[in-house]
Amino acid sequence: MSFDISIKIAGQAGQGIQSIAEILLKVLKLNGLHVFAYQDYMSRVRGGHNFMQVRISDSPVYSIKEDCNILVALDTNSVDVHRNEVPKGGAIIYDPHSTMVDSPDNRFIPIPMNNLAKEVGSPILSNTISAGSILALLDINKMDAEEFVKKQFAKKGEEVIEKNLKALERGYLYFLENFRSWKFTDIKAQKNNKLIMINGSEAVGFGAIAGGCQFIAAYPMSPSTGVFTYITGKAKEFNIISEQAEDEIAAINMALGASFSGARAMTTTSGGGLSLMAEGLSLAGVMEAPVVVVNAQRPGPATGLATRTGQEDLEYVLHIGHGEFPRFVFAPGHPEEAFYTTIHAFNLSDKYQVPAFILIDQYFADTYATAKEFDLNKVKAISSQPSAFSNDYKRYQITKSGVSPRAYPMQGDFTFIADSHEHTENGHITEDGEVRNKMVEKRFRKLKGMQKEFGKPTYYYGDKLVPSSFKKGKAKTVFLAWGSNYGVVRETVDYLKKQKRSVAMLHFNRIYPFPRKEAIAFLKGAKEIITVENNYQGQFGNILKAETGIEVDGKILKYDGRPFTVEYILKRI
Repeated sequence: MSFDISIKIAGQAGQGIQSIAEILLKVLKLNGLHVFAYQDYMSRVRGGHNFMQVRISDSPVYSIKEDCNILVALDTNSVDVHRNEVPKGGAIIYDPHSTMVDSPDNRFIPIPMNNLAKEVGSPILSNTISAGSILALLDINKMDAEEFVKKQFAKKGEEVIEKNLKALERGYLYFLENFRSWKFTDIKAQKNNKLIMINGSEAVGFGAIAGGCQFIAAYPMSPSTGVFTYITGKAKEFNIISEQAEDEIAAINMALGASFSGARAMTTTSGGGLSLMAEGLSLAGVMEAPVVVVNAQRPGPATGLATRTGQEDLEYVLHIGHGEFPRFVFAPGHPEEAFYTTIHAFNLSDKYQVPAFILIDQYFADTYATAKEFDLNKVKAISSQPSAFSNDYKRYQITKSGVSPRAYPMQGDFTFIADSHEHTENGHITEDGEVRNKMVEKRFRKLKGMQKEFGKPTYYYGDKLVPSSFKKGKAKTVFLAWGSNYGVVRETVDYLKKQKRSVAMLHFNRIYPFPRKEAIAFLKGAKEIITVENNYQGQFGNILKAETGIEVDGKILKYDGRPFTVEYILKRI
């Protein structure tokens, strides 16, 4: 029997929402179930309304739902905000001693979480009590949860482990003793033992390590910090230098210094932090210094909504940095794509000696999803630099491809110069107009090769992903998506296909150099083109028109700082 269940855990920051979700997610993954989990949180250390939504299924899921089958309300406000999202037959778990409920109906399941926690030993154990009750409601064996608790609290000693195990069992048994007749659904463990659970930040960080990252500098800024902390947490193991800079200006310049010395370097940032990096990125352009920049978008302008999601930096990243210079811009749609894309970003930045941007957003960064194990041999870190140079080495030598030989300091017995001014082939400052023309043209000749590299659009139709096989006239409506909207648009297409609608999706990961020929070929037979974006102007639609002359027929836009849902898209079609 197929199932698709949505659970929402809601309360204030500091009430342990993530602690409950962490146990739940781990146990669901160990049972081989497909999971998609999204965090919604305010820009506060404590207080404010936060929630985590967990979707469970026996088949892959790619987005969240507007309604939830189970609500775990940790305070009164959570009941008021979300009770109408729980349909008839759903469940609302709450603590009757701390949460006031007006007119409770048969959806409400009162569990005295705080009192049970005190009985076990401490009120802070109420989160583990909650997790046990949820597992009992879902009829999932608690043994996997017990193993997780043992590993999670191993460093805190046996006493902490024992208290949490008792709390887990107490919550589990209390539900069975008092609500055994409450039947929710038949959830059966699956045999997907090779599934991994990973969020977007971890996928990018994992890809950076696999891509040979040797140096990272960043100033913590939500929502980009997750990538930085993931890599930093594994820096010693993989011999990576990690530096928390005093600001974003220092971070980009440190990364360029590392790149100059021959290291594969990256930085992470968001919003205003990226703005501070503009001059440094322009320096990378004229120095022809490889660097990978992860920009985790959030709604602006200025501080905007610091912990919310958006896709507002696309046009900015295409043009950031004064002057003209080529760059790669990627926007992966799911964790697996993010992993491989990050490896490619390092390889291609190194190969063409240009900055490579990876655009994610808060929704992508903080969302957990199950995925098949990544193939670590599928893409490898590839160095494109020669190892030997003659004494007449010219750092900016004019070449047919536009890519000049790149040596590192102390690599040979020759002069090594890299300059921020316009320069001659050997790196000396010049104001000669003819030399200037040749250098600009040399840098932009790289685009011919860059255009052929990784990142063609992904065409999704029905049950299979079919690259480069669009059949004219087959789909009347084509949805365009980029970045994190891959999953929700894919599920929208699935829904409309079941309604016998002629629809397809075209997802773009590589935004620049824009895959112009492929986009035209894919879209040529479409009768209606609709772009789905988290910004006000429909930025990708504007880029599509500028690059191909194709104008979209409609725009489904969202700019309230919250992610799309299938329901939201369907209402606006």
